[in-house]
This record gives sequence, C-alpha cells and structure tokens, in this order.
Amino acid sequence: MNGPAGSLAPSSAGGAASTFRLGVVQTAAPVLGGGLVGTVLTYVLVAATGGRMAAGELWTWVSAAMLASVVVLVLSPHYRVELSDNFLILRGGRRRDIAWRDIIGIEVRKTAGVRTVVVHVSDGRRIPLRAPMSLLDRRFDDKAQVLVDWWTARRGSPDRV
Repeated sequence: MNGPAGSLAPSSAGGAASTFRLGVVQTAAPVLGGGLVGTVLTYVLVAATGGRMAAGELWTWVSAAMLASVVVLVLSPHYRVELSDNFLILRGGRRRDIAWRDIIGIEVRKTAGVRTVVVHVSDGRRIPLRAPMSLLDRRFDDKAQVLVDWWTARRGSPDRV
C-alpha cells in the first residue's frame, strides 16, 4: 500500500528520509468506483426516460468508463511526500519544499470517511497532503504519527540552536 519506504521510526539525529505515496489500489479504487457509478447512473437514466440501450451501447459506455479510468491512472502524477532533515517535500506535478520551522501544526482531517493529513503553515495556508491517506491503509495512524514525530524533532524552537 502506501509508503513509507523505510522505517516508520523517525531519527532526530538525521536518520534516513521516509517517503509516503499512495498504493495502486488506493489510486484505482475511487476512479473505478466512480466509473462504475457513472455507468450505472447512465443506464438507469436511459431506462427511466423510456429509452432503450442495446447491449452494444452499454458495452460502449462501460468501455469508455474503463478507458477513462486507465488514462487517469496512467497520466496522474506520481505524487509522494518525502521527509528530509530540513523540509517536508511534496512531489507531484512539481516539487514543493516546506521547511519544518515554517510548519505551525499538523492535523488529521476526515472528509467523506477518509482521513488525510493537513499541514498548517506559518503564512496561514492549510496544505492537505494526498499521502498518506486512510483509504485502504491500516497503517495510516502510524504514518500520520511519523509525520508529527519528524515535525516535532525538526521544527525550530527557542531551546534549539
């Protein structure tokens, strides 16, 4: 499933960086589910309006939905979250570095039954992370705790030089 690649335990003295990414099933499940719901809804609407859908037309709709699902999976950027000694690094379409000292809080937020991590930055922005995500991941709580532990160990504080 999703990362990290490496140990879950953070090292406050510069241990190996961890990486979180979504697994194939976590990426595919919502896309395929949406395609299936869309196909069923289309078929129901055609039936409700009195129209007839031949087997060939249904096959065309299902094929288009599956093709769209595959295209979304192939073309979607390979998003990941990396933890380094100085930065929380977000990679996807582009690289985005957030210094640990600029992060003022990390929370777990639940939307539609799926929990994700949201990073609060000193300039007031709230940045939701796409990985880790609780959908089909039993180790989500451990991964969220790793993020909090890395932030706690690396953020700037008055007693730290």
